[in-house]
Amino acid sequence: MNKKLFLLILIPALIIIGVYVFIRYSLKTTVHRGDNISMGKNQTDSASAKQSSALDLRPLFIERLKQLVAKTSDNVYDLSVGELKIDILASTASFENVVLKPDKKRADSLNRLGLAPAETFSFSFENLQVEGINFDDAITSKTMNYKLVKLTNPVFEIYRKPTDAREAKEIKEDFTQRFLKEMQKLSVQNLMITGGKVIIHNKGKSTVLKDVSINMQDILIDSATRIDPSRFLFAKKASLGFKDYKVETGNGKYTVAIDKVNVEAPGQTLTLVNFSLSSPLGKKEFSGRQTFAKEYYQVAFPSLIMKGVNWWSLLNEEEVVAKEINIPGGKVSIYLDRSKPPASRMGNFPAQLLMKLPLKISVDRLKANDLDFSYEEFNPISQQSGTILLNDVSMNIANVSNMNIKGAKPVTVNGKAMLMGKVPINAAFVFSLQKYQAGDFTAQISAKKAFDGTLINSFLMPMGMLKIERGNLQKLEANIRGNELNASGDVTILYQDLKINLLRKDNGDKDLDKKGVTSFLANTFLLKKDNPKAGNAVRTTQAEFKRIPEGGFFTLVWKTIMTGALKTIGAPAKIANKTVIGVKGQRSEVKGQKSEVKDQR
Repeated sequence: MNKKLFLLILIPALIIIGVYVFIRYSLKTTVHRGDNISMGKNQTDSASAKQSSALDLRPLFIERLKQLVAKTSDNVYDLSVGELKIDILASTASFENVVLKPDKKRADSLNRLGLAPAETFSFSFENLQVEGINFDDAITSKTMNYKLVKLTNPVFEIYRKPTDAREAKEIKEDFTQRFLKEMQKLSVQNLMITGGKVIIHNKGKSTVLKDVSINMQDILIDSATRIDPSRFLFAKKASLGFKDYKVETGNGKYTVAIDKVNVEAPGQTLTLVNFSLSSPLGKKEFSGRQTFAKEYYQVAFPSLIMKGVNWWSLLNEEEVVAKEINIPGGKVSIYLDRSKPPASRMGNFPAQLLMKLPLKISVDRLKANDLDFSYEEFNPISQQSGTILLNDVSMNIANVSNMNIKGAKPVTVNGKAMLMGKVPINAAFVFSLQKYQAGDFTAQISAKKAFDGTLINSFLMPMGMLKIERGNLQKLEANIRGNELNASGDVTILYQDLKINLLRKDNGDKDLDKKGVTSFLANTFLLKKDNPKAGNAVRTTQAEFKRIPEGGFFTLVWKTIMTGALKTIGAPAKIANKTVIGVKGQRSEVKGQKSEVKDQR
């Protein structure tokens, strides 16, 4: 959208200005003639003379309008008009089959000199109708007042090239100022655009906005409304929509698709219907094409609603400023193939990623409800995949901003979900924006409803080579503080009658086998089967984990909790360090040690 939509509306306005100049000149001529005509029958002749005079001047006006377009665009653009109709008595004017396009020779010349604009445009439409022209104003003042402006089937093409941001800003800032030098006011009661198409050409690719429709009421351009934030493109009330938006991202690895986009003003609401992020590749094919282990994402939201939008910042490509974003349902799926070599992920914590966004953003609140989240991981040791499911996810995120960092409030995330559809869990995260470079954060995670430990075997076995034979897990609480280098905190896990089996994968076998002797020794001599043990106090452990550079934020949080859990049940905490992150034979440095993948066997 941005300034493309701005120009889609205002280019017709420029043509209307030309109509205004033409009518004003024509009427001055006919009024001068009318002064010499007597009353009565001659009054009818005067109206006919006005109409005849205007029609006679059409070729001259079209030629003058072409010259005006060429002059004001530094001869970059050429205008052609199929037909111009003026009905002075009915107070209407219309254009048919209008085409505005760059002059190729002039554009090529400016390109060679490095003087070409950052964006060039091509604009065409079948019909532009203007109704309710006030001819008294046309004669006596520098104002335009229209009842209806209707544009049918416009096609608007934008050709982009890289440009300096300062240059783009300068162009955007002075458009209305230049307009108001020529006119004092433009007022339109209703503006309608139907059947529009916007095509954006950028870096050899084209993005198409189909079926663009715009309905704007009470449009007013003057010195007072030029930057009025309560108006949408100068209109008191407006609705805008387009369909079937698609754009490729990440070098064609993903496609962003939106079935429909709706804008409502003055409610300052932007709604995306059926938003999705998907890859044309299947998860295995996607992973097979990667040099390093990389997550594969699939995202689908039935709707995404942005409220309290600052239109001027959004449309001018400056920043996204909104009071609230709502996501009322959807699915997020992530897949990771750990058989690929790992790559360092330092500098990719949540607050750090927020600061790396190419667009300035400031959203007071982001709310999501009824989300289904799944994380699937392929373990090259088990040769199997495990999936963690979180259902009915709801989140409240506050202070999402990468602006004014010195006084910025921290980003806070509060959420809850059902683990594997059965166990309620709660989580709260705080990310420091003032210390984002260090990645400072705190995390509180809890699960207070008892459940059968075998519930989590579906992902614990393939991902951790561990099986809970029996056990009742009653409570989990973790309070963690950390940064991008390490994390530590208190971990409390309450459980009863715990028994585990360590697993292995034998060559040629499809299923995982139990390490019989090792499991027996662990359960007999190491494992603490209960917490609290009868007659004893609850054991709370201090957990600490040094970040694996190849691991992300949630890996650090999970491994810190796992360290505390291992210490609680009596198992060596170093087991948490043995993370399968690459193919057999690769090594990863953890806490100054080098552990081979074969140690997991």
